[in-house]
Amino acid sequence: MRIKEALNGAVKQFQQHAISDTPLLEASLLLSFVTNLTREQLYTHYEEELDPHQIASFHKALSFRLDHTPIAYIIGKKEFYAREFLVTPDVLIPRGDTEVLVETALSILEKIDGEKSVLDLCTGSGCIGITIALEHKEAKVTLSDISSKALHVAHINSISLDSPITEFVESNLFDAFDGRLFTLIVSNPPYIAPSWYRELSKDVLHEPSLALLDESEDGLSLIKSIISISKGHLHKEGSLVIECDYRQIEAVMKEFTFQGFNEVTYYTDLGNKRRLVSGRYACTKS
Repeated sequence: MRIKEALNGAVKQFQQHAISDTPLLEASLLLSFVTNLTREQLYTHYEEELDPHQIASFHKALSFRLDHTPIAYIIGKKEFYAREFLVTPDVLIPRGDTEVLVETALSILEKIDGEKSVLDLCTGSGCIGITIALEHKEAKVTLSDISSKALHVAHINSISLDSPITEFVESNLFDAFDGRLFTLIVSNPPYIAPSWYRELSKDVLHEPSLALLDESEDGLSLIKSIISISKGHLHKEGSLVIECDYRQIEAVMKEFTFQGFNEVTYYTDLGNKRRLVSGRYACTKS
């Protein structure tokens, strides 16, 4: 089987099974993974024959994808903020829309003089906190998650990307941070309500429900807990930034205000949907 035939065959299968809106791109990513060729090189080697091992590996990858396993889990990586992150089924797949959370955090940090301690709560793959640490060298970032498996992935990513992060904390929200204060807390917590969860695509349902699903009717119980409890973990004038669903923005902004946060603002993602909320807490701690 030649590279050309492998690509064309995969595209046809993806189209027949309505697997992807970008069948050629996904077929190319899988074949690049199997052959160790870049997507560009696939086309310069279009007529080359695949060896039996490559054919078997490609068919195996195709079968996973036809079962709606996300590409990122098959090839084990996903780009975020122009860096490649290891991903496994133990972590949420990094999404481009979450990059606005990083950009917002960096903007906040640029305006701060003195200590710049950052907590990335519900870190998953570590893509948010690691990116902040790499983009803002003065920030001292801590990564935390309830899942030890997720923290393991984050630790690997931190090492492979040569980030300065040294603290990885297994914790159910703030349970392990008694008395700890931070300049900035960022979080992409589970916020999908049960009724929305049942409507998710088969691809997304392969991702860990622990990282997606909030069991409350409106999907806001964890977010409300984070907003409330974070007040005891922020330095004076410290900031909290939380990602949520566009349908939750108004409720999240109201909760920030109710809990005493100032400068409550929302930000939009790449699709111009309202994606996250930030606020500053003028607490009395120093």
